[in-house]
Amino acid sequence: MLDQSSLAVYRYAVSHPGWTVSDASEALGLTTRSLQKAIAQLTERCLLVPAGGDLAGYTAVSPDVALAELVDPDERALLDLRSRIGAKRRELAGLIPTFAAASRQASTDSAVEVLEDPDRVMRVLIEYARSASECVLMSRPGPGANADTQEESVQKDIDLLRQGVQRRTLYHASIRDHVPTRRAVEAVTAAGGEFRTLSHMPLRTVIFDGKVAVIPRGSTPDDRAGLVIRDPNLVQIFVRMFDFAWELGEPFLAEEPQSNQLTSTQRSILRALAAGNPDDVIARRLGISVRTCRRHIAKMLEDLGAESRFQAGIKAHRAGWI
Repeated sequence: MLDQSSLAVYRYAVSHPGWTVSDASEALGLTTRSLQKAIAQLTERCLLVPAGGDLAGYTAVSPDVALAELVDPDERALLDLRSRIGAKRRELAGLIPTFAAASRQASTDSAVEVLEDPDRVMRVLIEYARSASECVLMSRPGPGANADTQEESVQKDIDLLRQGVQRRTLYHASIRDHVPTRRAVEAVTAAGGEFRTLSHMPLRTVIFDGKVAVIPRGSTPDDRAGLVIRDPNLVQIFVRMFDFAWELGEPFLAEEPQSNQLTSTQRSILRALAAGNPDDVIARRLGISVRTCRRHIAKMLEDLGAESRFQAGIKAHRAGWI
């Protein structure tokens, strides 16, 4: 950005052809040092050029001509860079079919692949989801994801459905009252997805087009490795297991049970209470607030006519609630 002195010198140079530094100093009231600084700024921007010949002053240059002088070399360099990038892109793009074919062959040759890195497991899941063309079957035990994760997952599911890919997901029954999950299920169901719940969940599984299954290895409680199964016979076993569990499941968005029955969340709370878990642990596992958890407990105590949680557990067992 030009300072005020430089602007004043430029205006003077435009309106006084053949000017000299001493002329400008007297007319503008600027010191020689200030003038030299302004001239340096203007010269750097190609707005002043030496007059040439025997003249000691400077000639003013119009801004559009100065801009061309400044920008043209950069534009030429940019065009050259774009040309080189385009050539490299075309060269490497020609290798994509070769890489894809080799990858598919390697995948076919490996019946069961162990992925130790959880990030790599996630990348494999994303890759297979993008390439799915028929159906994606998912069995998801455990707590529900947060609202941000659900929002991203919803968009991916809807994109798959729009491409004609069938989408079926099986959740644990305790997740039905988890608000972020329920909202995600409502959105994907409206787009054609299907969701059911089970009180006892099979193994966490994702099956793509009936050809590839991804499951956790689970050799220890902290094991985060995944198994990618491509053997057709093994994959079909997982497909049949999923179909069997699916037939036993209840629609996720089914009507709420009658007042004399328990919701899935209440059953889960009762089982957790019977196991001696405190309220905060139960709430965290079910993805609900501690306040909501305690409200459920109070309601069940009232329905059972119990004076303590221990007594409620006994009465719930006798009533066949758990």
